[in-house]
Amino acid sequence: MISPKPIYLADYLKFERNKIPKNIKRLFYLSWEDALWDILIKKKIKKGSTVLVPVFFCGDVEDNIRNHGYKITYYPVNSRLTTSPKQLIRIIHKYSPEVLVILHPVGISNQLFRQNYWVKLLKPETILIEDSVHKIVDLNKIRFIKPNHFIIDSLRKVVPLQGSVVYAQKDDINFTEPSPFQSLRYATKVIFLWALMQIFWSLSHWANRSNVSNWLSLKANLFMKIGYDLIGDSILPARGFFVFNFLQQFIDFEKIRRIKRRQVEFYEKNIYATIPYLDFDKGEMMAYPLVLPINIAGKVLKQIRGRGLLLNFELNDSVWSKKHKIIYLPLGPHLSENNLKYITSCIS
Repeated sequence: MISPKPIYLADYLKFERNKIPKNIKRLFYLSWEDALWDILIKKKIKKGSTVLVPVFFCGDVEDNIRNHGYKITYYPVNSRLTTSPKQLIRIIHKYSPEVLVILHPVGISNQLFRQNYWVKLLKPETILIEDSVHKIVDLNKIRFIKPNHFIIDSLRKVVPLQGSVVYAQKDDINFTEPSPFQSLRYATKVIFLWALMQIFWSLSHWANRSNVSNWLSLKANLFMKIGYDLIGDSILPARGFFVFNFLQQFIDFEKIRRIKRRQVEFYEKNIYATIPYLDFDKGEMMAYPLVLPINIAGKVLKQIRGRGLLLNFELNDSVWSKKHKIIYLPLGPHLSENNLKYITSCIS
């Protein structure tokens, strides 16, 4: 079975530590949501405050935001995964959010950061979260557009590590991560489930489309779902584990970008793409998105899963998914050219 998640850590690392630009400070948390909770606590965002998120967003994360005492409102995202600045401005005027989340969907750079005249409407104390959970963050391309602008990634979605890094201007991170003992039981459960998922996906990938591989992949998928549902449930944020924090600094971004760029170009040649990709995004994407209309989506997914690819509709609990469906085709150094050929054959 082909693993849809990144596996085989050695393929993602190098021996040289990545350098962090002098104007940037980083913190390390267990997950994107744990990082968000800590930022909101340390920046004294009151309960009941409005968090503005895209309709293309994880429903489980939305529920956790509500459970932490905040209100959710939405701004639109179309079938091409974009939002116009005018649409965002209209929503900002209406709700005046204390927190604004802008996602790079599937790792495609959000054009709202290029056409960023909307930022003038935000107060200096408004928290701007650049959601990079789907993206490999290039430290040399980080640009902050306002005070209290935080970039948060999610390692488990792009490399075989568990944790999330927060990047911000030094003046905005006037705090540190919580104690390693805070929410330790919750953090240990998350890591345990993540490790089981990694082991079973790796064994499944190695077994390669046998009956044993199918069983292993189903177990891996189960551990993944249980772990994903657990993440963010803790009221108090959890710090990331030291070993993952250490290894994150040795991720071979250049190698991963080079491989993913080649893989995305392979998909583009062999699959009809409904989304235009900017050239510089190809190497930083988490996956290759297959956006489908509702009327054929179920048939396509059934065909893919019938060929032994254990893929799902992603963000299927989002508001966006009521009008469209999206499947993430895997990318990463763990995939061979033969894997890619098989994936495309499952769709054609």
